[in-house]
Parts: sequence; structure tokens; C-alpha cells
Amino acid sequence: MQLGTTQEKLKALGVETVAVVNTPLERARLYFKYRPARVLLAADPDAATHRAFRVPAIAFVEDGAATSWPLSATIGELQAVPINPTGELPAPQNIFAAMETLNRRDAFEPVEADQHIIAAHGGQLAGHFLVDRDGIVRWRHVEAAERISDLSKFPSDEEILGAARAL
Repeated sequence: MQLGTTQEKLKALGVETVAVVNTPLERARLYFKYRPARVLLAADPDAATHRAFRVPAIAFVEDGAATSWPLSATIGELQAVPINPTGELPAPQNIFAAMETLNRRDAFEPVEADQHIIAAHGGQLAGHFLVDRDGIVRWRHVEAAERISDLSKFPSDEEILGAARAL
């Protein structure tokens, strides 16, 4: 989890880091038992935090229907976007193939609870925010906010640290 190394640098600037996952608490605990995170984690299975911070969730529509990125897309549109966000894939793949490849590599087999999470939040995009002591958002980066081709592209350490230093 990239945010783990970033948070150490942010802490040196006096910034605390919290990551919110839209997963039920018990499922998050099980996942992070095997993939420990170095950041404070919060579980928000209803994605209320994502909505409060206006992080879009893609509504999937039928092929041929009109779409409006990032609010809606077809499965075909998503399949056309090759990703390799952390460089751990052998080559860029569409998001669905990438999930399968990484699940296989990690010997992760989705269970019914995971299917419920995907059904409820499969199109949820991610966001990064710097919030001041008064609760005011001072900087934000939302995954693929402008272009579908930016799926799985997140701000670098330098982008986040630069934003923190500028505040």
C-alpha cells in the first residue's frame, strides 16, 4: 500500500494519515492481517465517507447506452483501459483481468462477502484528501476524475507532499 510510505513522510510534516476502505470491518481485518498497512484504517462498508467527500462511484450501464464519465460507464469501456498501477503485473491488463491476475498471485479466492462488496461498491473510485484541523478540505485528488484512462492512477508521494508543504 503506497500510502504507508507516504504517511511516514507526511508525519514528518505534522500530517496524520487515515485510510478508509469500503469493506465490512471483519473482512477488512482479515485482509489486512495478511497485508498489513502502516496507516490508521477505518472501515466504512456503506461508503458514506466516499459520498461525503464526493468521490464518484461509477454506475454501470449496458453497452450502447449513453455514458458520462466518471458517473457512468459500460463494462466494455472499462475493459478497454489497460492498467498496471503498481508495476506488479507482467504487462498492463484491463481492470477485470488485473484483479484476476493479482488474486491468483496472492492465492486469494473471493467469497460471498466479497461478491456483496463488489455488487455494492464495484464502481467506487478512490480519493486522496488533505483536511485541515478545522475539517476543511484543502487539497484533493480523485482517481480518474476527468478521464477513464486515469483509472488506477494515484498521486505520487511528491504530489501529496508538495500539496502538504504548500498549505
